[in-house]
Amino acid sequence: MRTRTSKAMIIGGTTFAIISAVVSLIYFMQPWRTCPDDDAPAGCPMLPDDAAIMTAALVVTLFATAVAIAGAASRRRIYF
Repeated sequence: MRTRTSKAMIIGGTTFAIISAVVSLIYFMQPWRTCPDDDAPAGCPMLPDDAAIMTAALVVTLFATAVAIAGAASRRRIYF
């Protein structure tokens, strides 16, 4: 694999992994949520749309991490 391609895989995968991990964390904590039963936002039940967004962000995190690892692994050259 060319150096430019592997570098793009590393940078792009890492960027997407970080952004989607932050989105997952934000949706897990739910700072915008208020509920009458509990005073902590994390104690409120999650809406189905919020759960779908968090699940998608977690899947993107896993896929982007795999792309970054594949890009880093392709930079190594094994000589026999």
